[in-house]
Amino acid sequence: MTTAHVSSDANRSERRDKTGLSNQTAAAIRPVPSDALGSRNYAHKANDTGHLTMSKSITIQTIVSTLDARPSAGLKLDQPIHSLSALTTADEHALSWVDSPKWLEAARSSRAAAIVVSADSADDLPNHLVVPDVQSAMADLLELFDESADRPPVGIHPAAHVDPGASVDLSASVGPFAVVKTGATIGPRTIVGASVSIGRGVVIGSDCRLHDHAVIYDRCTLGDRVSIHSNTVIGADGFGYIFRGGQHRKLRHIGTVVIEDDVEIGACATIDRAKVGETRIGRGTKIDNHVQVAHNAQVGPLCILVAQVGLSGSVRLGVGCALGGQAGVTEGVHLADGTRIAAQSGVMTDIRKPQQTVMGTPAQEHMTHKRELLELRRLSLLKDRVNALEKKVASLEGATDH
Repeated sequence: MTTAHVSSDANRSERRDKTGLSNQTAAAIRPVPSDALGSRNYAHKANDTGHLTMSKSITIQTIVSTLDARPSAGLKLDQPIHSLSALTTADEHALSWVDSPKWLEAARSSRAAAIVVSADSADDLPNHLVVPDVQSAMADLLELFDESADRPPVGIHPAAHVDPGASVDLSASVGPFAVVKTGATIGPRTIVGASVSIGRGVVIGSDCRLHDHAVIYDRCTLGDRVSIHSNTVIGADGFGYIFRGGQHRKLRHIGTVVIEDDVEIGACATIDRAKVGETRIGRGTKIDNHVQVAHNAQVGPLCILVAQVGLSGSVRLGVGCALGGQAGVTEGVHLADGTRIAAQSGVMTDIRKPQQTVMGTPAQEHMTHKRELLELRRLSLLKDRVNALEKKVASLEGATDH
């Protein structure tokens, strides 16, 4: 791989660290025009129905080929498609979809030029495109129509600050007002947005995207194809104090954070650095907005953490765990592979049985929790029965002829 070491010293020797990323020096790199970032004119625009239109049309034939779809008889394959839209706002140049029977009625009255459906819904709709998996087809279509995903210009924006001791690959992009500190390494085709802060010794792999205002503290490591959304902070100190001498004494956190390949982290999330060792997010894990992962937590591969989930220090999640919104996990708790935690649940003890669904606070097996909720709702009826029995007993006790 070719890297540009941002430095005025063109004779600095090449270095290679344990990641395999070289710090080859270069006298100059391809500059980015001062007006190239921050004023980009994206090709798509919102029309009067609120959905996004493309700068160029795509024919239904192209969509059929992309999805390997089966078109209905009489569908005009040369019909241009300008947008992807909901059923109720689609016009005669829009493509829409049905992924549930509950949308069939809306689909019948939709003006969409074509509707992507599964085989079991096709008979109910004209102008359809049959695919084996509607949701997978939608993932393909969203990528096809998303012109905002166009890459920014390659190179370092003139308004960015890249320390001479940092290494930026020649194919990477660094946006305006970004700061890349000494010893940091940015891999091929990675995009660093405006006002991103990358600390000392940070290693970022290939094909990553750091959106505007993301912060990566010193010595953290990001693998390949990692996406970090705006205002997320990776590597801040963990929350650790001891109470001594009438005050809270801070416990330094001298570990790091490792984000493995194919991880996406939403906006305003926080992944704290370890006290010692590392906080780790496993490959393919997806983390929603406003999630807190505390120091030394170990999140296994392919996990899902929905908005406002909180993991306390040293929590360990197995492979493929899924935590609903606002779920919390107490310090040091271990969750077995495939554990599913319902929204707003509080997990206070280990869950050792794989593939278990739990809910409630304290969390327990979900059917047990539902039965207990049902019994709680019956308490008012039970109270009425007890009151009636107490009155009957009192009347019997007060009787003189027993």
